[in-house]
Amino acid sequence: MEVKRYRGESMQEAMFKVKADLGPEAIILHRRKLKKGGFMGFFGKKMVEIVATVEDEKKENNSEEYLKLQDELAQMKDMMSNVLQELETKSLSGSYQNLPPSLQEVADKLLAKGVKNKLATDILTSLTKKADPYQLEESEEVKSLLVKEIEQRLSPVAPLQLNNTSKVVALIGPTGVGKTTTIAKLAAKFNLMEQKEVALVTADTYRIAAVEQLKTYSEIIGVPLEVVFTPSDLVKAIERFADKDLVLIDTAGRSQQNKMQMSELTALMENAEIDETYLVLSATTKLADLRDVVLKFKSVDIDKFIFTKLDETNALGTILNITEEFEIPLSYISNGQNVPEDIKVVDPKQIADNFLKE
Repeated sequence: MEVKRYRGESMQEAMFKVKADLGPEAIILHRRKLKKGGFMGFFGKKMVEIVATVEDEKKENNSEEYLKLQDELAQMKDMMSNVLQELETKSLSGSYQNLPPSLQEVADKLLAKGVKNKLATDILTSLTKKADPYQLEESEEVKSLLVKEIEQRLSPVAPLQLNNTSKVVALIGPTGVGKTTTIAKLAAKFNLMEQKEVALVTADTYRIAAVEQLKTYSEIIGVPLEVVFTPSDLVKAIERFADKDLVLIDTAGRSQQNKMQMSELTALMENAEIDETYLVLSATTKLADLRDVVLKFKSVDIDKFIFTKLDETNALGTILNITEEFEIPLSYISNGQNVPEDIKVVDPKQIADNFLKE
């Protein structure tokens, strides 16, 4: 068996050389990144090296280089097996200090962003299973795999989509998460930017300034607003706005611990023909409270999540924790008070990239 080495400036270039020389039957034995030239390891040109061979039944597979590579590959496979065993035995309070440096770095970033220990372990285990032994030696390779893993876990994203019929959307959530401002941002986005006919309905008559706040927004944007006090009022308001492309309903903030308030919310929503219900959550809320909010608000069917106040926290892991646990799709994130600029459709790639930032 003849073993050959091939180098290129990229993996594609090196693989092209392998296939051109050895054909499609080539067997990849080893690959690594290296630097060529430079001074004392600095300023060298980044290269990719592939060691490959083809089966030759007439020769014995006993070349010194081949046996050395086989031994190295076996050691790497053992290392991966040990890593998986290490991860599988982690408890919720376990540490990751015995992992390879590349995985240790990723683990530190996940935990620093607020990813709960069990989910971090699941992610690391998934990365280890998807990577080949040589990728685990490269910090940048593991980071790239992490971005793809998080991006996949946050997908698919489900923003508000309008068709040829009127759509009714309600925003619900606890107090202080920014529902009214979020309603205004969505109204401005669809009315001013997408030229859609929008109407606003508010059932938030508990806060003295809530109606005035939304009234001010409605006048600035140029859309009608109706205030409702009872479930039957809401039904009638939706019927009156049947000619609109989009009807946005603002509800009063409810405490998930207050059974009477939650019953009132359920009664308000149950007879109204609402197409989609968005639960608005603050990214600054601690995980245990967020879980409690979602569990209690599930008495009203939740279709999608909106996360607000991303400009006030670095704990992006909260978003990943909640979407993983409840399997409810993300729609929008809000990262400021400006209307309508500070609301965006969730970009899983952008969020995943932020996990690698300090």
